[in-house]
Amino acid sequence: MPLLFVLLLLPSIALAQGPEVNWSSWALSSLLVIALILVLGWLLRRLRGAALLGGSRQLKVVSSLALGQRERLMVVQVGEEQWLLGVTPQQISSLGKLDTPLAPEQASRLVRQRNKGVLDEAP
Repeated sequence: MPLLFVLLLLPSIALAQGPEVNWSSWALSSLLVIALILVLGWLLRRLRGAALLGGSRQLKVVSSLALGQRERLMVVQVGEEQWLLGVTPQQISSLGKLDTPLAPEQASRLVRQRNKGVLDEAP
């Protein structure tokens, strides 16, 4: 019977003498891992994820203009062609192909002029 009692106490004695933990080192390591995860997430979002993971580079939004809270006009470049799309929460409609493609800087300038005109026309 005393032998059984000693055998039952052996695992608790072995566990009580575990390695000493340096808590400041553990906290610093944990913070570095969390910071690395956050930086990688930001970088993935910044690089638009799909391009980094092998997404299509032949499809690109050249310009977008909000017409309402959920409605937009978008100029999308597909290969060498640019298409005007109407986008709503229910559907996407092709409004036509642009005869003369817009350069990205030209499109952003047109959107700024359009927004300024809309603001100027507002009562």
